[in-house]
Amino acid sequence: MRHAAKNESERLHEDLVTRSAIDPAEGHVVFDFTGLEQASVADLSLILTARLKSAPTDIIWVRSLPPRMAHVLRILRLDHLFRPYPEGADLLN
Repeated sequence: MRHAAKNESERLHEDLVTRSAIDPAEGHVVFDFTGLEQASVADLSLILTARLKSAPTDIIWVRSLPPRMAHVLRILRLDHLFRPYPEGADLLN
């Protein structure tokens, strides 16, 4: 389970780096947690770092945020920093 979560964290990080390299002016980053039952501290730190390192006008989207991570973000009062990805829409590619 830990190994799968680590691989998912690495995949998310690579996706962030790839998206930034392709079009840094785009202003959109999407973290897709689909299929991840429980997020790790590394996953949480990754999305928080993305928010801190991006411009205030950039949008950080999260898709299928695990319930526990959503709860932690609400407790820390940081949930407003991340927008839920519109389900069923292909607005961001």
